[in-house]
Amino acid sequence: MSKKDISKILLTGTPKQRLLLFIEDNTRYKYGLERLLTDGDKNALANSFKKPNEIKLWNEWLKTDRAVSNSIMNLQGLKFEVLMHYSDLRGYILVWNSIENAELLVNSVLHEIKDPKERKRIAEDGAKGINLLFSKTYPDEEGYVEIKIDFEKDSYKDETGKLIGYKDQPKKTKEYSLWYVMNNVRKNATASAIKFLSWSQAILDYMEEEDFNVKTYKELINKMTEDVYRPIVGWTKYLSDQKYFIADIPHKRADKLKSKYNITPTIEEIQVIDLDIYNHFKNNYLRDE
Repeated sequence: MSKKDISKILLTGTPKQRLLLFIEDNTRYKYGLERLLTDGDKNALANSFKKPNEIKLWNEWLKTDRAVSNSIMNLQGLKFEVLMHYSDLRGYILVWNSIENAELLVNSVLHEIKDPKERKRIAEDGAKGINLLFSKTYPDEEGYVEIKIDFEKDSYKDETGKLIGYKDQPKKTKEYSLWYVMNNVRKNATASAIKFLSWSQAILDYMEEEDFNVKTYKELINKMTEDVYRPIVGWTKYLSDQKYFIADIPHKRADKLKSKYNITPTIEEIQVIDLDIYNHFKNNYLRDE
């Protein structure tokens, strides 16, 4: 907003224009941004609301401002929850990448052993009891090792998590595998992102309904939304909404493996407005103020 426009609003603006300018300046000050008004202009603007209808509008908009401000504070907290889940998934992806590199390193050394029987013996001995985080190491028939991240393991816990007797038949479970853990984190990340976008849309719609067109609030919401849409990891290999295994480079053999590595939420998965979440937030955090 130019100084000329601000001066015009201060002198001849309607009550709504003056109030919007007051709240815009107050919002920018609250978030550490460059202000639009001097302290003198702000005081004069506040004191210009004298008529009963102007005072009524002032009180209504301050109530709306409080509702939007508190809701954006809650939205910021939710954004950090989303980013926490993203960080967890990113960490597990790095573990997966390290496991694959470890497998490649071990097998490149085993490949130097030309005697198949000796190579197989070393691979079998080396695979005993050596398991990286949430993985299982197996020797294969050709004398190499395979480190699996999707496998079953015996569990002596029932569905409620209580221990069963060791004489009872254990149940098979994948919950100790990296693939299982990563998919759980992906579900949490997707759910929290959907919740964030449902909340943010509720705030924007409420502002539209109340004709509360505060630019700074909208910019804050847009900036937080950009953070939620930002890719979790920089490797297209693991990004579910990317077509190619290697960024922008078609590779027939590598691209056949792409579906195996799709572990991050897609834009389509998180770009959903959950109406139950949307309505609950709108009714209890915005309209209920």
